[in-house]
Amino acid sequence: MSLSRLATAAVGKIAGLTQRLVHPQAPYPGGREPGRILTSCFSHLGDLVLLTPLFANLRRRFPTAHIAVVCKSAVADIPRNHPAIDEVLTYEARWTLRPSSRRAGLLETAKLIRRLRAGSYDWLVVCYDHPLDRLLGRCTGIPAQVCAQRGGIERCGIPPAGTEVRHRVEHAFDLLRALDVPIVDANPSLGLAAADAAWAEEWLGEQGLAGKKILGVHPGSGGPEKCWPAPRFARVAEELAGRNDWSVVVTGSQVDKEAVEALIGNLRGKAAPAPLTLTVGQLCALIQRFSVLLCNDYGPMHIAAALRVPVIAVFGPSSTALWGPYPPDPRHVVVAARDGKIESIAPEEVLAALERGSGHCGAAALERSHL
Repeated sequence: MSLSRLATAAVGKIAGLTQRLVHPQAPYPGGREPGRILTSCFSHLGDLVLLTPLFANLRRRFPTAHIAVVCKSAVADIPRNHPAIDEVLTYEARWTLRPSSRRAGLLETAKLIRRLRAGSYDWLVVCYDHPLDRLLGRCTGIPAQVCAQRGGIERCGIPPAGTEVRHRVEHAFDLLRALDVPIVDANPSLGLAAADAAWAEEWLGEQGLAGKKILGVHPGSGGPEKCWPAPRFARVAEELAGRNDWSVVVTGSQVDKEAVEALIGNLRGKAAPAPLTLTVGQLCALIQRFSVLLCNDYGPMHIAAALRVPVIAVFGPSSTALWGPYPPDPRHVVVAARDGKIESIAPEEVLAALERGSGHCGAAALERSHL
């Protein structure tokens, strides 16, 4: 654990000695339903997409409540554009960003705590038990706080042999159960801002792709162990584009720059690289226009699945049962490395999976979907 995480955890424990927390099993102080709910999530893009059933079902259960989310600014478009959310607050925790990013210090943390205290929230729903979440819980004075992870619900990475494997979306369901909120909307859902949709249409028009069927390729992954080599992405993209008469659009952020450039350099056909400065909202609007998204196990895969866009995803060390595209869709094709090393997957293996369509459906399903 980093020094910043250790320091925050220590401060949280000290603060906890001065303020009694309401027990998580008692989320209704005074027997009253909440008028103002705050959810905190300082995790990554994919986690936030998979938490959207929490937002949707809270809104169903409490239609007049004010629902707020505090998260990293880089992924804030997910809750900001979601119809269930009224307010989004952002914070740049040191350990949630890359070294080159702007980071919040003690003053910004104090400002956030003061703002949350002034918000007079009735509930705090801690989505992932991060040290910052615990610190906020102890310092904001919110009377009812729920964190499912304290009950051992959280499951990350590859579970040990013999343990139950549940998809990551189940974490949102566990939080809802802890709050005694019925699970009606079980699938992740995303909202799209009109400005982002308009930008996507304008950009596609500038690239000469208006009205065309598009194969999206997102070669980045946030880390080398989850990044399929660029020549293999290029091989599959060329085959699919040629076979289906699709145009190719390559997406990625600044952290994916190397992977994007490598892919473009290996593609023999024409491809349109989207701006590396895409916001998450713009990325969502662009993905919605794709016929298919070819990608690694990464946040854009979860965006595509939530938007009901078929995905072709390659997995290395992660568990597909835990992190696969959700909701399940027979059009999705997922290929996982048998040895946990993504470089072990050959392009022919992905193409063969598309042809077979066993368990996931492949080329035939794509054709039937008129994609």
